[in-house]
Amino acid sequence: MAHESLVIILATGGSPLGRTSLAELPQATVRWQRLECEGSAACVAARVGHPDPPEEFAARIRVWGTARGWAITVAPSGPPG
Repeated sequence: MAHESLVIILATGGSPLGRTSLAELPQATVRWQRLECEGSAACVAARVGHPDPPEEFAARIRVWGTARGWAITVAPSGPPG
């Protein structure tokens, strides 16, 4: 994976958000993640490796998350390592 980004996903409904949710995102590798849940609200913070440039990855993961009813924030974190 040539790039790495920090991802925050917020869910207050829509599809369930859990520890394996990011594994469903094609062409991405979760390096670490933290999940917090309370009631129907959930939040995942993760560092994700991906082959596409950060701007393209951000657009791709936002479309993917929106289809599930989630809000997503993405920030590039530089090259892996």
